[in-house]
Amino acid sequence: MNSSADLLEYAGGFQVLEEEELKVALPLVLGVICLVGLAGNAMVVAVLMQDFRRGRSTMVNGLLLIWSCADLLLLLLCLPLRAVTYSKPTWSFGWLLCKSSDYFLHACLSAKSFTLAAVGHARYQHASNPQKSIHCKCQCVLTLACSIWSVALLLPIPHCLFSNIKSSGRGTSCVLEIPPYASNFMKAFGIAYPLAAYGIPMVFAMTCYIKALLLSKPKRNGTPNRRYEIRRVTIMLGGLSAAFAVMRLPDWVAWMWARHRKVGSPMPPVALLVLAQVVLFANCTVNPLVFLALSEDFKEGLRRLWPLARCRKARRGRADGQGAAAPTLGEKAESALAMGNSSAPHPRTLPTISGREDVIICRDVAQCIPPDVQHFWQDRKNATAPENNDPIPWERAENS
Repeated sequence: MNSSADLLEYAGGFQVLEEEELKVALPLVLGVICLVGLAGNAMVVAVLMQDFRRGRSTMVNGLLLIWSCADLLLLLLCLPLRAVTYSKPTWSFGWLLCKSSDYFLHACLSAKSFTLAAVGHARYQHASNPQKSIHCKCQCVLTLACSIWSVALLLPIPHCLFSNIKSSGRGTSCVLEIPPYASNFMKAFGIAYPLAAYGIPMVFAMTCYIKALLLSKPKRNGTPNRRYEIRRVTIMLGGLSAAFAVMRLPDWVAWMWARHRKVGSPMPPVALLVLAQVVLFANCTVNPLVFLALSEDFKEGLRRLWPLARCRKARRGRADGQGAAAPTLGEKAESALAMGNSSAPHPRTLPTISGREDVIICRDVAQCIPPDVQHFWQDRKNATAPENNDPIPWERAENS
């Protein structure tokens, strides 16, 4: 890998797009992907968090929660920066973002790869022993998340070390510049990093899914049993892993091309770089769309979540109405003063919740009983109940 100026690789996004149509169309496409991905992954996180609160969480659900959070980080922190970078000819975000943009992007992608490998292993364990309890606690999910992200943040450190701002005749650019003393290290890194962050996790995940499918093969009698459900969920999660592997592949091809090409050979074409970035971020929308189309549990969670959101909104509206109708401190003081000045017991009025009408509240309950009600209860009190000592009243009723 050469460090001369004509062989530099742009970091933080391709910054020399010459087609004006591409400068406009690419940010728009990325913006649509961002909106769809944010809405979908937010729903996935809400449904999974609701399952945790209900005590119905599993190890796979906890790992899918980590995966959706990684997608949200990509969509919130990485995609907007790339979209703006593609629309500008120079880098205008400073030294810190130049150092951290590519680094954080690769950290999130590595976390997704490790999470998918863990999901495959969890599905294999469940298929091998379906009777075993698969419920997990929040502490277990937090431990897994910390372990996955610790490794994911360590692997792409060279992207942070060697990214720097470089000024040229075209303006300021954010590039990955390898010093001569680190060339041998980066050659080894260019081979080991793709294997550790992409190759080994994906091969491990697909191997686990294949073994889980073989273990959950339905019996020949065709009677429905638990193996069908295990097989269906395993196929869905295996498809998500395969989609991530395929949609991540163009970016790895461009990454390997830029680092292992010979001196004087061309850089990866702009079309490949643009396709790799669009497909890479589009993968963040696949997870919620697949769940919405194939997962009955996810659909049921959305049905439970929608009435809950409406109930909270109505409850908030009622609380606002109560706050608007509540009497002020001055009104309470005037009411208390009026009560203190009056010696005879008399009815007083208090505002109701609606604030439209007053309800008469009597301080002396005996004064508020109507005369006819008093006469009725007085007669009932003075009258004596007739004695009935007949031991067999049902025979008398039949003879009559």
